[in-house]
Amino acid sequence: MVNIQTLTITEGSIVMLADLLAFLLIFRIYLKNKRTSALLLSLAWLFDFLTVSSYAFQHLPLAGMFILLFSVFFLSGVIELIREENLSIKINSKMLLPLLSLLFAVYSLIPDYVFQQGLSKATVSLYVSHGLAAIVMSTAGYFMKELTYIYGRKARYLSILLVLFGLHLLPVPISIMLESETYPIIGSTISLVLILGLTFLTIKLTSSEEFLRLKTMEIHEVKIAPGVRIINQEEYKKIKEKLKDAPVLAFVRTLNNIPENWTYYFVTTATKEGEVKTISPMNLERMTELSYKYLKAMEEVGSRGIILIDTLVPIRSLEL
Repeated sequence: MVNIQTLTITEGSIVMLADLLAFLLIFRIYLKNKRTSALLLSLAWLFDFLTVSSYAFQHLPLAGMFILLFSVFFLSGVIELIREENLSIKINSKMLLPLLSLLFAVYSLIPDYVFQQGLSKATVSLYVSHGLAAIVMSTAGYFMKELTYIYGRKARYLSILLVLFGLHLLPVPISIMLESETYPIIGSTISLVLILGLTFLTIKLTSSEEFLRLKTMEIHEVKIAPGVRIINQEEYKKIKEKLKDAPVLAFVRTLNNIPENWTYYFVTTATKEGEVKTISPMNLERMTELSYKYLKAMEEVGSRGIILIDTLVPIRSLEL
């Protein structure tokens, strides 16, 4: 038969190692590119490490404080990342507000039981902090989906796991109040799976090309007249060679010989998600959004941007 204490200690140790690894790797990324979102996310994982440590030593008030700090720093990191990417947070109040209201209503019924049972202030504090952390983490997951356009499946899966992690926090203080023997086994295993998934995806997102490219690359200035230019195929070959070391944003019809420094999107009607980033030729709103983000990022590093659009009609090269 499985020893509950041994299993819990083993899973807790794995979670602490994952937390520490995420903190160190993401903080290292922050030291390289100075993105505030990376700093906030790295500190979030440090606080989760402290949460598990507090549970291990039975310091429940500290565990409650650190889990709340973990959720707040993670939400702050997500919001800062959205700001850095020059995106706006779209809130569906018709769906979000009723769900939060229902969650508050159901969860607020538990304190009556708490006071009737005469449980300690530490348990009450743990209950409140986990409830708030659950709401904050679920909100972070809701906001994370706004980054799907840029980070693709990494942001989508991270969004889902954040919501699930938030929801899984709700039974934790209740199981402690009821002195459940079953939840420590199930709950710790669920926590382990969710934390491993969250740390993996957070590290993958912050170390992705999209997160690092414009902040870390060396900008190669090229002499090219500003404004809009319409060029033919031969001129395109020449300008492609001239711009091979420049951080160009390109919307292309073919994937042959794309310079390594370019950020490119394959223009196609078959916009299936894969290794190559694709965009529909009819999605002008998305092209405009990507172009604005790119030009803003180039401005922040003190350079002008070059946008190249390879269309079915002559190629257009735009330099702003």
